[in-house]
Amino acid sequence: MALMKFDGVSFDWQALLDNSRKGGRRRKISDDMAGAARRAYDEGVKVLEMRAVMEIYKKEADDDEGITLSLPDGASERIYIGPRVGYLFPAHETAVLLCSVGEPLVTLMRDYAAAGDHLMMYYLDVLGVRALAEVSARMRAHVESAAKEKGWGVGPSMQPGSVEGWGVQGQRDLYRLAHGERIGLALNEASFLIPHISDSAIIGMGPHYSESRVGSMCHECHRRDKCLWRRENVKEA
Repeated sequence: MALMKFDGVSFDWQALLDNSRKGGRRRKISDDMAGAARRAYDEGVKVLEMRAVMEIYKKEADDDEGITLSLPDGASERIYIGPRVGYLFPAHETAVLLCSVGEPLVTLMRDYAAAGDHLMMYYLDVLGVRALAEVSARMRAHVESAAKEKGWGVGPSMQPGSVEGWGVQGQRDLYRLAHGERIGLALNEASFLIPHISDSAIIGMGPHYSESRVGSMCHECHRRDKCLWRRENVKEA
């Protein structure tokens, strides 16, 4: 198991305003928006708890809808992936990841929402999503390094709820396999991670993958052209 904590983000407060687009066109930034973005950044970065946990499992087998993993106690467990499981067929091992920016930022968002300051709440949310993207990127780089040490390649990052046929319920498997409680995560009844600015993923590693960089599944998403958080290293289908 790899437990990791990250300090600091690579972007400044002005990056929070980059999300102020509509239809691909930048909207005029008001003084109120700029002021809220700056305050949200200054307050938000102080409470970020950027953490991640990763477990690597050997893949024993696969089928039309799932894969079977070897557990540390010698047992085996099959997990459902769905019709896009083929992305994991080349895997010899799989990395199961959980990432979060922590509860304090979410609490701060709730405080501003209760006070009726929805602009601050919004920019704190943007800060959290951007920070989570950086945690996820650092963990993908960790997976790439682990695969490189073995002379292997890597598959795309697959997330429950973002892959055709694999609903958010799949997070229950990933939460259990990566031991999400180790970084303060929990699951609600709808299988969403708590705190909500968190994510999960599974990535295949093995000698039959041709890529050295972890890709995304964005090319299969129906919101691909509208999503403001689309990964830049998307490969076309």
